[in-house]
Amino acid sequence: MNKLKLKEATQERVIYLYQPEGRGSFGEICATGAEDEAEILVRADEDETGYYGRMACVKIKEFLEKKNLSMEYTQAWY
Repeated sequence: MNKLKLKEATQERVIYLYQPEGRGSFGEICATGAEDEAEILVRADEDETGYYGRMACVKIKEFLEKKNLSMEYTQAWY
């Protein structure tokens, strides 16, 4: 599970904060460009392998494809 929070949305980029399992510090993910590619800028402390960040990237790309950015979102995949 990830907690996602929209930090910034401009014409050039979208930045979300993500928090694995709702614990520890937030990481940051940035999506830019026409292809809506997302990348982890800062990995959250609880995301040792980067798995939670990758799952957050998938969800953020989905938000962008649907042109519907959520201010806050709880992402669950299990």
